[in-house]
Amino acid sequence: MFALIKELTELIGPVGQEQIVLDHVEALWREQGLAVGRTRTGNLLAEAGGEGPRVLLVAHADELCYLVRAIHPDGFLWLANGQAWTRTTSLRNAFTIGQRVQVLARSGALPGVIAATTGHLASLALPELTELTWRDFWVDTGLSQEELSARGVTPGTRVVWDATTERFGPHVVGKALDDRVLLAVMTELARRVPAAEMRCRLTLAVSVQEEIGIIGASALGAHAGSAQPGVEGGFDAALVLEIGLAGDIPGVQEDVMPLRLGGGPALVHKDALVHYDHRVTAALEQAAAEAQIVIQHAVFGSFGSDGAALMRADIPTALLAFPARYTHTPFETGHLGDIEALVEWLAAFVRSADRLLGGVGILRA
Repeated sequence: MFALIKELTELIGPVGQEQIVLDHVEALWREQGLAVGRTRTGNLLAEAGGEGPRVLLVAHADELCYLVRAIHPDGFLWLANGQAWTRTTSLRNAFTIGQRVQVLARSGALPGVIAATTGHLASLALPELTELTWRDFWVDTGLSQEELSARGVTPGTRVVWDATTERFGPHVVGKALDDRVLLAVMTELARRVPAAEMRCRLTLAVSVQEEIGIIGASALGAHAGSAQPGVEGGFDAALVLEIGLAGDIPGVQEDVMPLRLGGGPALVHKDALVHYDHRVTAALEQAAAEAQIVIQHAVFGSFGSDGAALMRADIPTALLAFPARYTHTPFETGHLGDIEALVEWLAAFVRSADRLLGGVGILRA
């Protein structure tokens, strides 16, 4: 699966500009013979087929980004966060300094680097940092203010990591594993499990703008009864696929986050936004046990997913994740074995979804 993961994670698709990713996944799904459509906000939907309860499988297209907030007279780009933005940012976000980026100018992507006053000059000119603000770093493209303007750089221009996806032993390392790995998982699931073997009517969905407040999923939930492809009549259950939080790094105790790379995919019971549906969660746990797939269990803080929006829309929802180190960085790290096991887990579930969901009493009369 590494080739597909690399293909998808290296695409450019910041919050609000996910079109390249959506078009690419749509092409993959059409090649597999799936019926594909879009909602007005851009969510991509595909009918994977099958008979039985209606199940929605969701992952998001967008990757974290910055936005240009202003341009210095000498051409440096001041940044705003693509999520919430305040005067300060955490000192733990200092890893951003020195990272290569792409500035998504209207004329095409421009290379740049996130820079800061460093070394000899910093020791002469500046006090030691006790907080990190959005004035302590900027993007240097080597271009002047006039050249940037001519290329179509303005406040609001997105800035994304410029990083390749690589294998480090059994690990995969790169940007946008959140959530492109899960787009690969959904695509591979549809390849491996023919519609005739699915004991559910499976709809695949790629949501937009998850990173700024689960916008796409909220729109999807609001129109669950509309005539859009894949959503007429509502759903019996939804499964949200996400990156997870591995705690197997120095300085993090097991009682804070017990997930580890190579320990299997994770079943998440609660995050900062919602308690996931206990019945759907139980059905997934049973599917893993029957297929002898080793899984991990987790409770997440400082984390939310599209699942909260779907639960608010009255769709019983569960959250599955692959453990990852260094989330929300250009060097997110996951384990290929966990990702492969997640595909097998989902395959086991969709092959028995009617029995599993009926057994926990979630199917409507």
